Amino acid sequence: MQTLAASADELVAADPRYWDCPSLNTAEHIAASLGQPLTLPPHLADALITDWATDHEPALLRWFARLTHQDYEQVHRDNSYNQENDFSENFVFSIFAPVGCSDWCWADDIFVVVETHLGGDVRGNYGPAGVFRIDSLADSGFLDWVCGWFASPISTDSVNYLADCEHTELQAANDRLCIGYSSHPTSELRNLLWQGCEPVWSERLSCYVARLADVPFAVRVEPIGPSYC
Repeated sequence: MQTLAASADELVAADPRYWDCPSLNTAEHIAASLGQPLTLPPHLADALITDWATDHEPALLRWFARLTHQDYEQVHRDNSYNQENDFSENFVFSIFAPVGCSDWCWADDIFVVVETHLGGDVRGNYGPAGVFRIDSLADSGFLDWVCGWFASPISTDSVNYLADCEHTELQAANDRLCIGYSSHPTSELRNLLWQGCEPVWSERLSCYVARLADVPFAVRVEPIGPSYC
């Protein structure tokens, strides 16, 4: 049985069976963007093992106020399942910001509560909540939920390798495949394929090989993860 082929840092993985199903490791993404969870007070730690964080929102708000000497409110809550994503597991997240905060994406001292799905029906079966404290959530990479792609010449030993890397159309393609150019880089890659020919998995290279419409040589295409600050 073929399985996901993980990159060295295990953040992203390609599926040898289905090129258009890259995977973004949820646990690695959360750790890279939000850091380590805070140590919870004992009463909250016990409660959040089995209960939704929203069931204990008043206690969370009091704790945030004690930590920061500011009053907090919940400003956003969602399930990653509701949006386009490449996560290995979905999660529910709640964002708490100081009362009256004008733009929580860029504010300091934001608290993010994350509850990761453990499998089965997405409407239930979520793990204990982790609570994170962060400045400038928009810069952290947390809100980037899809894999990008990077295309490069197949052979690094070729005498033309450096020139091929700088090929204008290849660079233009990589601009379109990066995270942030569109909401779904995998769809961008599909649109760039030569005559619609889908990428083929190479066991030797441990990646997909493809032809792009305006690039005069075959390339390897590999999923890439978000950039984290």
